[in-house]
Amino acid sequence: MNNKRKEKKQKFTQEKQNKAVLFSTVGIVAVIIVIASYLAFGNSDKPSTSVNTAANTGQKVDYSPNNKLEQTKVESKVENGKAVVTTLSTVKEKKFIWTEYKANGKRIPLTAFIQPDGKVMVAVSYCEPCKGETFHITGNQIVCNVCGTIWDLQTLKGISGGCLTYPPEALTYSLNGDNLEVPQTVLDAWAPRV
Repeated sequence: MNNKRKEKKQKFTQEKQNKAVLFSTVGIVAVIIVIASYLAFGNSDKPSTSVNTAANTGQKVDYSPNNKLEQTKVESKVENGKAVVTTLSTVKEKKFIWTEYKANGKRIPLTAFIQPDGKVMVAVSYCEPCKGETFHITGNQIVCNVCGTIWDLQTLKGISGGCLTYPPEALTYSLNGDNLEVPQTVLDAWAPRV
């Protein structure tokens, strides 16, 4: 009788040890997966690949570090469910434009500019923390006119300032003839990040 009791006791004690080992192993594997995921995806200095640039000027641009390029104000319009932000020819001529989307009870400041690699970026012209709507380009950097935060013009990665993680928010757009168009549904659904 005593032997049976010892066997049962050993059986239950041994299973608890096995469960502890199992949970410890699963916990360690989970931590390793989280760290590997961060290193693989979360620590990248590359530009975001989630935004497609539809237009390319075909020429690299090197903005002067000695000159301040301000946004040129242009008119936008809404046609067939798309906001026509501007035209490619206007961006080629002016290099950096500002406009606004006004429809369906919303007003959103927008910008378009030529990146150093020659691609055209369309973005929301808004620095959420400081509420700045206008920017300028100096060298290959874009600078908020309100808080002075500086981002890399190609990657929109923060360089210095208080709003580093809130550069102009890039938008996916299409090139229709000469028009740079953003679907109205995208703009109607847009909300500030903070």
